[in-house]
Amino acid sequence: MPQMGDPNFERAVILLIEHGSGGAMGLVFNRPASLTIEQVAKAHGFECRAEAGPVLFGGPVDRERGFLIHRLPRIEEALDLIDGVRLSVSRDSVGPIFAEDPTQYRFCLGYAGWGPGQLEEEVMGGAWLTAPLTARRIFDTPVEQIWNAVIRDLGVDPAFLVPGAGLH
Repeated sequence: MPQMGDPNFERAVILLIEHGSGGAMGLVFNRPASLTIEQVAKAHGFECRAEAGPVLFGGPVDRERGFLIHRLPRIEEALDLIDGVRLSVSRDSVGPIFAEDPTQYRFCLGYAGWGPGQLEEEVMGGAWLTAPLTARRIFDTPVEQIWNAVIRDLGVDPAFLVPGAGLH
């Protein structure tokens, strides 16, 4: 929401990966970084398709750590998040995933993290809207259109989202 005030999360759509009594962790998957997947692949000795696209800013924490969100059932080392959406963090998965059609994955550097109770407080304070996870939004919607599409999926016109009272 506009009142968040943190530039790391302005118009961010976050895939919540873990949420429990110890805190929460998620990946921003709609914010291109200045690197391309091709640059990362070359720097680390992996092959990839030339049209692989941008690396995504996954969040402000541990920006050197990579996360692959994908829909590739043949990748054995993966956590199934929902049907059609998987997460891989192993270096052994990077090469096989980068070799695939880039519409099958998103590569994020960094993550967003919240301490115990922090995310709940922010949601209750109106800082975040929540939406169901869909593979269609992650993989089939152009990155620059994801925020607008997710807001519209909730039945909200983005033009009516205005800054309100800040979090206290």
